[in-house]
Amino acid sequence: MPALDKDLRKALLALPAAKKDKLLVQLLATQPVLQDQLRFELLEGPSALEERREALRTQVQTLSRGFYYNATELLTGLRQMCPPLSYHVKVTGDVYGEVSLLLLLLQEVLKHQQEMLSSLSGATEALALFLAKRAQELVQKLQKLHEDLHVEFSEAVNEVLPRLHASAAGYSARKLGVPVQWQG
Repeated sequence: MPALDKDLRKALLALPAAKKDKLLVQLLATQPVLQDQLRFELLEGPSALEERREALRTQVQTLSRGFYYNATELLTGLRQMCPPLSYHVKVTGDVYGEVSLLLLLLQEVLKHQQEMLSSLSGATEALALFLAKRAQELVQKLQKLHEDLHVEFSEAVNEVLPRLHASAAGYSARKLGVPVQWQG
């Protein structure tokens, strides 16, 4: 987004408070993401962060433990879970929560949908690639977290990655360069 012109910025700051408030409300009316960011920051606060994470955890667990007729149906459900995770981070800036939720998604799918990932075939290829990409994303986001947080995730990540490589997603994971062991 381009920076505000200096002269315009000065003029805006010189406006009376009532006029500024009116302009702010008009701008916010057309920006739902910004509204949610402000709602979180000003009304809910950090105490609501864990509630939001828990709601997403429940969604991930429900989705991954469900019954699916085929890999395509499971993949569709998993793809529907990605936008709420991204939106959560966009609104709250909760990168730690994003990492923990991505890890949970991989753990749950690898645990509860083993039969779908037992062999690589045309039917499971897209699902396998999806999981490998989520694992790649997980490793990349983990690297960006503070080193002290690496300890919290290290054990769980090092349980998930070998299971991923041993599943149908292993081929895609190797192609994407996802490690079998994570060195946090």
